[in-house]
Amino acid sequence: MLHAIDISVAVFLRGLTNLETILRKGETFAEERGIAPSALLEARLAGDMFSLAAQAHWAAEGAKLATARLLGATLEPLPDDARTFAAIHERLDAAIASLEGVDADELEAGLARTIEIPHRGGVLTYRGDRFITQFAVPGFFFHVTTAYAILRHEGVPLTKGDFMGG
Repeated sequence: MLHAIDISVAVFLRGLTNLETILRKGETFAEERGIAPSALLEARLAGDMFSLAAQAHWAAEGAKLATARLLGATLEPLPDDARTFAAIHERLDAAIASLEGVDADELEAGLARTIEIPHRGGVLTYRGDRFITQFAVPGFFFHVTTAYAILRHEGVPLTKGDFMGG
């Protein structure tokens, strides 16, 4: 039987860990080819999309915010101002440490909680289990996948194995 921790925090931890791996590969790629790290971090798939740095930021913040909502806590996202690989790794490490400290029983209670998300002038309302499966995890993977795609688009030799992790 799956529990809240399995379908949320465990998924976020694996995704953030794998994101760190692909970002390190991107950083190494930039160093080896003499590419300014800032050029890679500001790369985007399209002009109206977030940069690589912002995608990593929102993956970490999305995981923390989703978990806080399940726990019934209020959490303000950190500003999207990490613009170096070191700063982004620091943020990812902090998010991972935060998630590792989540109490499984408290999280389980959140599956029945009503979650409200302000959204484009309205409010999206979910029961906790639906919030995780229909909003939080898909949103999280949108940012992780887009970060991967940006790096691939920039020529970083990543594989599906890098995305999926060990």
